[in-house]
Amino acid sequence: MAKTLNAQQTATAQDEAKKQRKKQAKREAKLMLELEEARKDLQRAEQKFSKAQSNLEASRSRLHEIEEQLAQIRNRHTEEPPVGTTPVEQSYEHSEEIRVPDQGESYTDRETVEELHQSSLPPVEGRSDIVT
Repeated sequence: MAKTLNAQQTATAQDEAKKQRKKQAKREAKLMLELEEARKDLQRAEQKFSKAQSNLEASRSRLHEIEEQLAQIRNRHTEEPPVGTTPVEQSYEHSEEIRVPDQGESYTDRETVEELHQSSLPPVEGRSDIVT
């Protein structure tokens, strides 16, 4: 009987070891699949990062170009003073003489006030001191 009991224990121990190896092989296979999937995810993320970084650089360079254009335009306008007269004088040069009462004058003269309200300034399109 000792031989059969010993043979059964050996067979049972071998079966248990075989089951443990199968379980371990399954875990390894599962982890290998997860590892491969993680590598693919990493590769996709790196590609997205690279694309986002190149978009960022393109946006930065475009921003710098626009800033330079704006600076050039501003410099051009500040470097070109109006020819001959100041902008206020230029805008009224061609308009009729408008009488504006002084602060000390009374506004009881209705004709002067009406004349002031009805006089018109030249259109903005013709003025060189206003940038549209």
